[in-house]
Amino acid sequence: MFRYALRKRGFTLVELLVVIAIIGVLIALLLPAVQQAREAARRMQCTNNLKQIGIAMHNFHDTYKKIVPMSTEDYGTEDTHGNWGWAVDLMPFLELSNNYDALNPSYGNDKNSYWPYNNTSPKNILHNAVTNATLLAIMQQPVDAFMCPSTAGPELNESKPIPYNSGNGTTYLARSDYLVANDADQITRDKCDGTFVWTRYDAPITFASVTDGLSNTIFVGERCYTLGGELIGSGVVYGHAGNNDGSGSGATTTGFFYVAGSGLLPINSTTGASNGHRQGFASNHPGGANFVLGDGSVRFIAETIDHNTDDAANSTFENLLQRNDGVPLSNF
Repeated sequence: MFRYALRKRGFTLVELLVVIAIIGVLIALLLPAVQQAREAARRMQCTNNLKQIGIAMHNFHDTYKKIVPMSTEDYGTEDTHGNWGWAVDLMPFLELSNNYDALNPSYGNDKNSYWPYNNTSPKNILHNAVTNATLLAIMQQPVDAFMCPSTAGPELNESKPIPYNSGNGTTYLARSDYLVANDADQITRDKCDGTFVWTRYDAPITFASVTDGLSNTIFVGERCYTLGGELIGSGVVYGHAGNNDGSGSGATTTGFFYVAGSGLLPINSTTGASNGHRQGFASNHPGGANFVLGDGSVRFIAETIDHNTDDAANSTFENLLQRNDGVPLSNF
């Protein structure tokens, strides 16, 4: 009686390579879908953040009968100007009252008739607050409400020191990826055509002053930290050093670009004379950026929106940034 040995049959090398190739193709097909799903979730969270900011702005207006200012000034040198940003004023309306109360921020100054200085109790100016270890620790904590989940960057804004210290500042505060809209062209310290003003020169703006209609006017937009390898710089939650505006030689070194944006260059621009793209709007969402309109709604605006970058305000994006140009836009 003959017995035959049973042989166990395994995969041949060719079969194994085919299986590996098939798995590789499946992963290649699946990975973009996973990435898109993750980006969709991040973009939704960004939208939710901005929606809460829009609601907070309405609550601020209901309480104080004016739109929150771009920033509030205390006098000093270009290195030591104390300028609390708009986000600080909104903190009591964003469940961040503990931060606000601890900082006890000043607003305006005693020489300003538009924004009377509150001297009923000792107040802190920004550049004094950063020298206090307890207050500095608060300002160096990341604030999720002002950070887009799609933005990759340091939690502290290492491109914008406070104080500036002639470019040698080493104190950095929490990064903000959301900036208020100041002007359709360059950021300006006075007589801006956007909705957010500086307290030294301009009277408060109210919703009634936005004659183009709240639903037709941009209030807040995104600025990411880097885009395509280029520094865009985001913003700073708590305020800014110096008082340079868009026409100054230090427009993207110190000043209002810490807290505000403009329509000088197109959405998601990474180039421009004198780093002008660093005072604009940009995001790490593909194809555009999120914006809050004056009615509190959030819109994703494509980077391909009609936008002329000449000196005249004659394009859709510029019209959206201006509060009273007489060109309300219902479709964009």
